[in-house]
Parts: sequence; C-alpha cells; structure tokens
Amino acid sequence: MAAITQHQTASNETFANPTTQQIRFIRKREVMHLTGLPSSTIYDLMSRDLFPKSIKLAGGKAVAWSLSSIQAWQQQCLASQD
Repeated sequence: MAAITQHQTASNETFANPTTQQIRFIRKREVMHLTGLPSSTIYDLMSRDLFPKSIKLAGGKAVAWSLSSIQAWQQQCLASQD
C-alpha cells in the first residue's frame, strides 16, 4: 500500500508542478469548437499543410490533435492579421 501511495504522490506532484508541460489531446468536436471551423475545412486545411495534423490514437481508428498545436495555430492566425 505504501508503494502505491508513493507512486500516486509522485505522479500528483508531477502534474501539479506548473513548470511541467502537460500534453493534452483533444478530439475533433473540441477542435471545431475552439477554432469555429467545420470538419470539412479542418481536413481541407490539413491537406494543404495549413492546419496542424491529427494524431492517431491507440487502436488506430480514433484521432486527436494536441491542444498546444491548435493554440499555436490560433496565435499564428492572430499574428497574420496584424
């Protein structure tokens, strides 16, 4: 039981540490919500290398995007408007 507690504590400290970069995958519905783009536009932009590529998740059927790559794309869109 002590080993589990130590592991859980170490894990919680890692995620609680604000200097640790956490990777978060988001699914298409959230990407659409965050960007305001429909699915067809997302895939069209991906095919033209104008949008972050999706990542295949374990199992091979599901895909997601990293939240940081979507946020970077949004920042790039804002910067190009200036």
